Amino acid sequence: MADSSFNNTNLLACPFSIPDPKASATKVVSRWSDTHVESPPAIIITPNSEEDVVSALKFAKLNKLTVIPAGGRHNPAIPINSKSLYLDLINLKSIQLDKQYSQVQIGGGALTGDVIRYLAQEGYFTTMANSNAVGVVGCLLGGGNSSQNGLIGWMADNIMSFRVVTAAGDIVQVSSSSKGEELALFNALCGAGHGLCVVISATIRIYPLSSLNLSPASKDDPSPSIWSRTLIFPPTAIDSAIDAFLAASPPPEPMNVIFGFSRGPPGTPFAGKPIVLLTSTYYGPASEAEASSVGARLLHPSLVEKAVKADTVQIPFANANNAYEPLNDHGGFKSMSSNRIARLSPRALKDAYGKYLAVTDKYPDAVRSALMFHSFNPSKLAELGATPEGEGRFVEARDRGFCTIGVMWSSEPATRDALAVLYDEAVTILQKDDEEAGLPRRVFPGIMKFLPGRRDLFSGEKLAELDRLQEKWNGDGLFWSPYKA
Repeated sequence: MADSSFNNTNLLACPFSIPDPKASATKVVSRWSDTHVESPPAIIITPNSEEDVVSALKFAKLNKLTVIPAGGRHNPAIPINSKSLYLDLINLKSIQLDKQYSQVQIGGGALTGDVIRYLAQEGYFTTMANSNAVGVVGCLLGGGNSSQNGLIGWMADNIMSFRVVTAAGDIVQVSSSSKGEELALFNALCGAGHGLCVVISATIRIYPLSSLNLSPASKDDPSPSIWSRTLIFPPTAIDSAIDAFLAASPPPEPMNVIFGFSRGPPGTPFAGKPIVLLTSTYYGPASEAEASSVGARLLHPSLVEKAVKADTVQIPFANANNAYEPLNDHGGFKSMSSNRIARLSPRALKDAYGKYLAVTDKYPDAVRSALMFHSFNPSKLAELGATPEGEGRFVEARDRGFCTIGVMWSSEPATRDALAVLYDEAVTILQKDDEEAGLPRRVFPGIMKFLPGRRDLFSGEKLAELDRLQEKWNGDGLFWSPYKA
């Protein structure tokens, strides 16, 4: 399809469409959140190759459009409007396993669930996000928080190389062995990569599943599985749940512990009612999980008797994220934000819970919003950060073992605004102990609302380097960037 308002559509040998500017923007561009989908993009281009991407960038320059690369369509911080060239990478989703070199090359449009299932089938794993529908590359570019933090580090720690198309139209392979400006670009892509180039593919380190010594899913299913323990408490038991969560921190390296405030999902006995969650996963044998001090605490009758529901299950590795599928629905006003925290107090958690209850009581359409707290062992992160490679990558606060995650979900603009205030106020409460200890606030770049204060993302030195790299690689503003001053 062509339009006389655009120049040189003959540059595009791949599929493209020019939306009706009067059409509903959220119907033209379907993504996890309708937040910041302001109007239909000027054009949607679906490249089939890196050469198609080069052509798309040339087209964007000629028509003064801002390029928005789209992988998993889960980042609500990116604005879509009539000046956007929406570069849909859905056809660039290859997965190429290299067992000899213990790595996998993943296309820019590959989704997390597809990669997890493929690798598990082949007997491997790597660090991945906790949502099947999220784009792998998008997570890598934001650092990549995951359930494997304690074992193998962040996603950014496991990146071996990127193949990218720059704003100048050059196709470049960058890695930790690159030199000069290409090495600087690689390091920035490992944690603060949005808006610097288009990533065609990323090569990531992989590990044998057998190294985890996982227990079988069941007597009838020998597939390797993850031990998972979940307790649901009524609000009256929040003190016991908080005590158990904080006593479990930091957990053993293979373990994650998540504490959270939520409301019961539809179709359950707790539908719409406030609940307190305490759940744990263990990437090792079930017997080892239950013998650990944390596992024993979560199984202890004195805690279980306070819960309204307590389950222990073995989850086949390939199905690790399946329980979160309801959260992947497209549409509505959604946003996420995540902060790295070194210490949490019982008082702070309880005060944050009070704010959560007040807002979700007042706004019924906020029922699917939640405040979650991920606890993991940060020793591996700190160890990797002390290496020459780790020091250069754009991930900070490696010694902090808590990650707060706010999921703000509503259908009305007024509720969206109230939830944004809730999260900011809750974080102020939660980070009080860190601030008193002189620790700066740190937002995790990969999970950010629109938009955090720049000083909350990185140190002044890292921000200055990021500004320099933006000028070097995106000086004309071809790519939209969340990090520009």
